[in-house]
Amino acid sequence: MTQAAAPSQALRISPVALRQKVAQQLDRHRNGDAYPVIIVRAEPTWPHDPAMPLPGGRQARVVPCVSPLAIWDNLVADRGDEVLVLLTDIPESKLGHGVRSRAFRQRVITVEPWDLVVEAFGAQVPDSALERESWAGEALLDAMPPAGWPKLTSTVLTRDVALRHLAAVRLGLERRGESADDLDVAALLRWSAEPGAIEAFGLLREAERDGLAGWLTEQFGRPARALFALVAAGHGTDALPLGLVCDALWSTDTPDAVRAQGRIDQYFGDLHDDATVRGFAVAAVQVVAGMVAARDRGTRLQASGVLDRAEELLVQFNARDSAGHSSILRVGFAHRVEEAARALLAGLGTAEVPALDAAVEALAAHRLADAEAERIRRIRMAQRLVRWLDTEVEPPASVADGVDRQIAEWGWVDLALNHVWAGEDVHPELQRAFRDIHERAHQRRRDLDAAFANRLAAWSAAGPGNDGSLLAVENLLPKVIDPLIRKAQPVLLVVLDGMSAAVAVELADQLSQHWVEYDPLAGSDRGRRRGMAAALPTLTAISRTSLFAGALRSGTQANEKRMFEEGRWGKGARIFHKGPARGGAGEVIAGDLVAAMADRSHLVAVVINTVDDSLAHGREGDEPGWQLDDIGFLRSLLDLARSSGRAVIITSDHGHVLERGGEHVRAGDAASARHRTGPGPAGQGEVELSGPRVVAPDNRIIALWDPMLRYRPSKAGYHGGASLAEVTIPLLAFLLPNVADVPAGWVPVEGGQPDWWEATPAAPVVTPAPAAAAVAPKQRRKPPVQTGEALFDVPEPAPVAAVTPAAGELDLVDALLATELFEAQHALTPRRVDRGKIEAAMRALVDAKGLLPVAVLAQRASEAPVRATGFVNTLQRIFNVDNYPVLSLIDDNRTVRLDLALLREQFGLPGATA
Repeated sequence: MTQAAAPSQALRISPVALRQKVAQQLDRHRNGDAYPVIIVRAEPTWPHDPAMPLPGGRQARVVPCVSPLAIWDNLVADRGDEVLVLLTDIPESKLGHGVRSRAFRQRVITVEPWDLVVEAFGAQVPDSALERESWAGEALLDAMPPAGWPKLTSTVLTRDVALRHLAAVRLGLERRGESADDLDVAALLRWSAEPGAIEAFGLLREAERDGLAGWLTEQFGRPARALFALVAAGHGTDALPLGLVCDALWSTDTPDAVRAQGRIDQYFGDLHDDATVRGFAVAAVQVVAGMVAARDRGTRLQASGVLDRAEELLVQFNARDSAGHSSILRVGFAHRVEEAARALLAGLGTAEVPALDAAVEALAAHRLADAEAERIRRIRMAQRLVRWLDTEVEPPASVADGVDRQIAEWGWVDLALNHVWAGEDVHPELQRAFRDIHERAHQRRRDLDAAFANRLAAWSAAGPGNDGSLLAVENLLPKVIDPLIRKAQPVLLVVLDGMSAAVAVELADQLSQHWVEYDPLAGSDRGRRRGMAAALPTLTAISRTSLFAGALRSGTQANEKRMFEEGRWGKGARIFHKGPARGGAGEVIAGDLVAAMADRSHLVAVVINTVDDSLAHGREGDEPGWQLDDIGFLRSLLDLARSSGRAVIITSDHGHVLERGGEHVRAGDAASARHRTGPGPAGQGEVELSGPRVVAPDNRIIALWDPMLRYRPSKAGYHGGASLAEVTIPLLAFLLPNVADVPAGWVPVEGGQPDWWEATPAAPVVTPAPAAAAVAPKQRRKPPVQTGEALFDVPEPAPVAAVTPAAGELDLVDALLATELFEAQHALTPRRVDRGKIEAAMRALVDAKGLLPVAVLAQRASEAPVRATGFVNTLQRIFNVDNYPVLSLIDDNRTVRLDLALLREQFGLPGATA
């Protein structure tokens, strides 16, 4: 007698798949009963809602039945208007005729996985490779999403498409807002670090686990092979941190690292393949680096947890000392910080600056650098101070020279000093480096302040008419604003009370993202950022009143308003101080100020006290420097200026010095924290100032030039003294990009930062132009002529002379314009640009070592600012042959970069590398 075959194991079916199967049967087989009993062969467990809605509005109820009696009880029980779906694993042959006769179609409905899966994908047949994956049909049914599988356009459901969608569901990509198209190595490794992910994978049926692991390994190679080896060995949750550890230890051969490698091998179970481990490690580094840099806070926190666990594993494997070279582990970052600290100390007073630059760049290249941006910024500031200390600095030859150099260089030093002073909270060696560098640089700045004080005393005593080229605060309105008003140019004048040259450096850099900085007094010269001399003493009541009066005056806010609005600055000129400028509830800016800004015929001046107020009350937080959003409602005010097409002038009434552990000097005649009015002689750190520019009784004061001294109790900062930082007022002028009409004499500012601010890469040697095609060399400002003790500025124009190259040398630009390739490219441009403009632009870029602001390049080429970007785009069509970036726009399209080496190579010019 033949033995009956054992019944096959019934499938587990998901609510989505069951609903699809029941709806399919009801649609294909109409037997007249709207609410039949359907017996489905499936695993008789149902941990879901028993109520299941069907297409067309009908309702079904799902009941698992483990025995024939349970099926019979449900068949004969009273039920309402609902389709009854009974799940059982009992073969149809085991059910009697009486049971089958009451069931839908008089039979048990068998679920054929591939039929449902193919239909769910909108296809017709599975390909043979998919059918060979016998485990996949049931898995695809069980994992079917609530909305079903996505409909395909193809009639054939392929193995890779089906398994990619299955893997996407099992890896939970939808929780991260991703889809099957986003499945890659990074998604797979990130999945392994999610809480509960590895445990959930272990709950899948063994055939599905093995099948998915095999397919993912086939798709993603070594990283997937290593990951699933870890999963199989019970270490899958440590996959990402272990990958970071492997990256460090498999890239060195120290004895500790080799020993640790042996211990780590056990984590991979039966996998003994260095190439696979290395590939896995590289992928892990890339994934965690992406997580560290992610915008999503949750992802960054997850990355932090991975890094913490990696450090624990290093300690567990006794291999922390072997991971100092890691480009992503915290121990590697700490090691590079220590290297940078040592290089900072070594660079002081030595020729080790190139080694310092290399150490800082290595630190900045670490994968955690962005997450430690403030620490990197402070180290860079210290690096810059070391480079500055490595240069020779002459004391100011006059007041004008001191103000110019405070704007062009020493204000940048002050900014760096502020960041270095903020210090370091973890690394003792870096703390020492910051302290030593700050002391050295600060002392040099004090020496410059001492020299400047002597020049200031002679200058103030000499009286009007001896200012030379120096702009004083009371001349801002007549010399800068009045010419604009007479030309009907709408202007916004912003006075940031107390803004120093150091604050202006950061503010101008941020504003240049949306505005173009101009020199309003350049005339025919090249544009540069300018400064003004404050009135003396350097107090708001003196210097700001003098600014708005257009003459040396002392007064109050009311005096400023009256003198400004009654002045000659145009009918309806308006000034808004702190209170009137701020709006009420729901408003950033007062309605009166908004209306005044909208009227282009009015000059509008706004005073913002944020910087000055911080000197008295301090600031929230410990971070140095100023961001645009820190300064009151300036951003909103600039948005109004943009919409009304105004030129923007941002300036101050005086600068300030900050409290840096200074000394309190007792003085009974102190009129402010930094000046006194008594008859006594000037003492240590003081200078006597007298003359018509001193707005005080008898036109005389004694002021502190030493920033480490004060007359009054400690505050966050002070003004009223005679240091460069207090006397110098930055003058920032901005126009919108592509402005149609640039005011006469306004020239874009170029080369704002001093040479030592950034490390200078080795530049290709450029041969001077022959006399026939020479341009004027960049003019250097000559030291002012000194007359006795007065030391006044006497401007001397630099001679313009052509430079003739040595015999046999050929000018780079001449050689470029003579090539056949240039002629061909120039001929292909849709709008033929004048050859002279091209030559001027290329010479300007060569002269600037390959970097120029877009506005400056256009100005050098005599191209209208409104066409500046289009002009650069045309140059790119000419010189970027085969899309190689000879010319590129960087810095948010604000700067043009010329790759000189690539230019030589592309056009076959002298000096090209073989």
